[in-house]
Amino acid sequence: MVFNNHSSISVPDEFLEHKNYVFNLLKSTVQNGENNSALLIGPRGSGKTLLINSVLADLEAVCDFEKDYVVIKLHGFFQTDDRIAIQEITRQLFLEEETAGRAFGSFSENLNFLLDSLKMADRKKAKSIIFIMDEFDQFCQHKNQTLLYNLFDVCQSAQAPMAVIGLTCRMDAISLFEKRVRSRFSHRQIYLLVKPDFTRYTETFVNLLQLVRAPPGLKPIYVRSWDKSIKDLAQDPLVEGTLKKLFNLNPKLRLLQNILLVAVCRLGKNHPFLSSKDIVSAIESQTTDCKTLQLAGLSVLELQLLLCMKYLDKIYFGEPCNYEMAFYEYTKQMKSSSMQKFDRQIAMKAMEHLETLELIRPVEGVSCSKVQKEFVVYHILITSEQLTAALSKYPNLPTEVKQLADTCL
Repeated sequence: MVFNNHSSISVPDEFLEHKNYVFNLLKSTVQNGENNSALLIGPRGSGKTLLINSVLADLEAVCDFEKDYVVIKLHGFFQTDDRIAIQEITRQLFLEEETAGRAFGSFSENLNFLLDSLKMADRKKAKSIIFIMDEFDQFCQHKNQTLLYNLFDVCQSAQAPMAVIGLTCRMDAISLFEKRVRSRFSHRQIYLLVKPDFTRYTETFVNLLQLVRAPPGLKPIYVRSWDKSIKDLAQDPLVEGTLKKLFNLNPKLRLLQNILLVAVCRLGKNHPFLSSKDIVSAIESQTTDCKTLQLAGLSVLELQLLLCMKYLDKIYFGEPCNYEMAFYEYTKQMKSSSMQKFDRQIAMKAMEHLETLELIRPVEGVSCSKVQKEFVVYHILITSEQLTAALSKYPNLPTEVKQLADTCL
């Protein structure tokens, strides 16, 4: 998809130097016909795509997008071989009709034909072409790295002004190059390494939700009320605490954007402003861990055994327990209960199922073959918070189990 966005895209202050460097590279390609190549390297969510989109938006403001250059975007997860990549390049250049029915002897001939097609009517001046290659390391897996070789080879020739910008999270991306590809690469590497900061994370939360560019027809009084409500939300202790948990779990802004989209979708005529409950429930719905989901699918007996083991874990200060201890505690709890009581063999099968699901595990160094299975000691691998969250969502949970949870947790 050719990038064509007239709005300015802001980047973090620590990225401004990198942004200016990439902007000058692409500007020199478009205005001066220089050939350039570079790699943007950083972990997922560090802002590589944000930076390159910001650069392209600024470039469009100073150069004529229609006359001077075109942007081709490729993605390593979608263009999985050179044939698919050349088809995508052809599609983005709107040259399907010109290439239909033509027989090309090699990948290089096909690429050169596409580049020649970008030349102006006088056949002297060619449009600059900017390749943005996301998940760049995936292109290194293509057979013989033919695509990369030809792109970098054109970058070293005077055939057509071209820039190739690769985006990757692999710090060792250059080591993946074949020798002939490495010799044609400029070895420009730009590292985006930013330490996550919760204050900036909270500011981003506010910026994503505020109506900076209010759509036409929206009453100013609503815009002001909305922006104030978002600032108040960010200072709400419940929202702040939940955001802190999300930040510690995964500080990537992409996850935050997806969660806020879920929250905004709950707005309506009778619910025009976001509440702290909307934010908290949206975060919880998107960040439920796999252990909690596993617990929600257990039987009532298995939950009771886990609660008994959690209780024993608490009163014995983290010491492991065995099946006999857990079953004895279970029978004690069931003496005054009207619920169905299960015998020893069924409870043992439930215990074995918990081990299969890796919710409990035998203590290291204990040989299960030399110890009767009733006396194998186990560590419990779930937290009280996970167990509480699962029980709160468990359908038709018996009252006795809720009371047992209050006692054990």
